[in-house]
Amino acid sequence: MLTVGIYPRKSVYRDNSDSVSVQIQLCMDYAGIIFKDDDVDFRIYDKDEGFSGKNMNRPGFQEMMDDVQNDLLDVVMVYKLDRISRNVQEFSAMYEVFQQHNVSFISVKESFDTTTPMGRTVMYILAAFAQLERENTSERVTDNMRALGAAGKWTGGKLPTGMTSVRRQVGDKEHSYLMVDRNTIWLVKSLYGLLLQGYPITKIERYCRDHGIRSQTGKYLNTSQIYNIITNPVYCQNSMDAYYYFADMGCTLPDPALFDGTKGLIGYGKTKSGRQAQRKQDKSSWTIAVGIHDYVISSTDWIAAQKRLGLNKMIRSAKYDCGILKGVLRCKCGARMDIRTYTKNGIRFSYYYCTDMARQGKAKCDTGYVRIEEVEEAFLRQLRKIRLNPDGFKLQPDTASALQSVSSLKEDLRQIQSSIDNLTAALMNAMDSVASSYIVAKIEELDKRKRALETNLRQAALQEKADKSLKETEAEIYQNICFLLDNFDSIEYTGKNELIRKIIKKCILDGKSLRIVF
Repeated sequence: MLTVGIYPRKSVYRDNSDSVSVQIQLCMDYAGIIFKDDDVDFRIYDKDEGFSGKNMNRPGFQEMMDDVQNDLLDVVMVYKLDRISRNVQEFSAMYEVFQQHNVSFISVKESFDTTTPMGRTVMYILAAFAQLERENTSERVTDNMRALGAAGKWTGGKLPTGMTSVRRQVGDKEHSYLMVDRNTIWLVKSLYGLLLQGYPITKIERYCRDHGIRSQTGKYLNTSQIYNIITNPVYCQNSMDAYYYFADMGCTLPDPALFDGTKGLIGYGKTKSGRQAQRKQDKSSWTIAVGIHDYVISSTDWIAAQKRLGLNKMIRSAKYDCGILKGVLRCKCGARMDIRTYTKNGIRFSYYYCTDMARQGKAKCDTGYVRIEEVEEAFLRQLRKIRLNPDGFKLQPDTASALQSVSSLKEDLRQIQSSIDNLTAALMNAMDSVASSYIVAKIEELDKRKRALETNLRQAALQEKADKSLKETEAEIYQNICFLLDNFDSIEYTGKNELIRKIIKKCILDGKSLRIVF
């Protein structure tokens, strides 16, 4: 029996590519031609519709690779090479795994044979061209968006607070432009007003909550949303003061003659999409264009607001090296716990406090202020207990005993496959006898057991891999705990905090009780 894994994929952004069902059928038809003398069992990995081919983080692909590594596949087949990978380096790593497990790779469209040196060479060349095409497509899209942005057009995405978009005919094409929404722009003006009155962002958040001021979606504004509104150039007047401000930041700017003080600005390139999420870009990567919308905040006030943010940041900077759990300590309500330090009568007092309590009041959380010394002593006591009893330290319950070992499952599979092969040979010699029906029934029974074992094998392999990783992580954490305790007095504050962040995920404070999560 030859087991062929078929991997189809279609991006939702590419309507002109072949559908998943068409790819599967074409692969099956092709397999029927080249494996006409073999009994073929197909496995379909069709969970990746809508996923991009630019990386390997796809559920169907990962399931297929697990089956390859567990020796459940003889052949992997795709309709076209770029369905499975568009990156030469990742494709090479994938194909190396195929070779290690004696799995052949077939692409229907390109029709090459990986068993020959020429076939492998052609395959790598095609993979390189697939990557090149993806990069060229991305570059063309980026260039097009930059061209639209430079002309002051709205390139799409979430509309800025207090703004709306309109479609306008320019030449023979329609484009989107931003316009001020007179019904909602009051919120933006209020936030800038509060900041310029001296309110830090945390107090602006509290003010909005106390006065029932919500976002356009009906939710309370958080500090991140407020910050994004206040730093957005879309509200700034296109005066020469603004031009020089952004020039000093290193932004890409249009002709200074366009900065006549009558319109608002638009900022592009403020974020960049990565493999996992969007990342904020430094202002030197921004492109500033002049829009057609009216400005909301004068350039003088907008620049003053940016400087005010910088001042608040300096004020918030830690004056004292205290709070080794900073960044990992959480309140029982789930909020981050910050540090407050003050000096009275020459004595310094430091406390951990819940940030939600500080912003939203005790109605939100009643944790109060807790002395830093109390919390950190409780933390160190727990680390000392772990050091004395390393066997009692586990990241999660051990469930490996509930599963049969990978090696025994593979041996069971080998024996069942051998039995199926023997019965199949016997069936060839007894096709016309009464025994044939019993042989067929036995083969079907064994095939069901085989499929169940294959499922268990996948689960056991994943569990084995997870257990191995856990044990290595536990050993590393334990070594770091011992190092921290042995050298606690000689390690500087920053070093202690960095090491603790490496050791634990978070600490949860509930009254006097402290729970460590590794």
